[in-house]
Amino acid sequence: MLRIVVDTNIWIRTLLGGQVSLPVLQALKENRFQLLISDALLAELETVVKRPRLATRMATQDIDDLLAALLWHGELVELRTIPPRCRDPKDHPVLATAIDGRADAIVSGDGDLRADDELRASMAAFGIDLWGVQTFLHALHA
Repeated sequence: MLRIVVDTNIWIRTLLGGQVSLPVLQALKENRFQLLISDALLAELETVVKRPRLATRMATQDIDDLLAALLWHGELVELRTIPPRCRDPKDHPVLATAIDGRADAIVSGDGDLRADDELRASMAAFGIDLWGVQTFLHALHA
């Protein structure tokens, strides 16, 4: 079973009704992959959903349901690693969760993260790929 870190931006898109990201949540609920989460990623998600420009566009029940699904299906990873440098230091918790959780891949909607060749090489040294949603969904069906 694939061990996957799903970037917060994917969950936010799901809460906003993004059709591309909804299959990720469905696959999680069907136990088709092992989600890796950390306290840092959960805290980031909770912070982002409370931003005024987003909070008014999301139903409280949807947020609660998503957090419950992440906690129920996710494997909590204790962060110990200082991750490789990347363009955006806010991505460090995602990278550390993947490394410490021995992930197969990170699924992210952040094109800048996925396009960083130096970061891709650093993460590949840990056996971790950087995927978009479509690549991830294809891997689930492979």
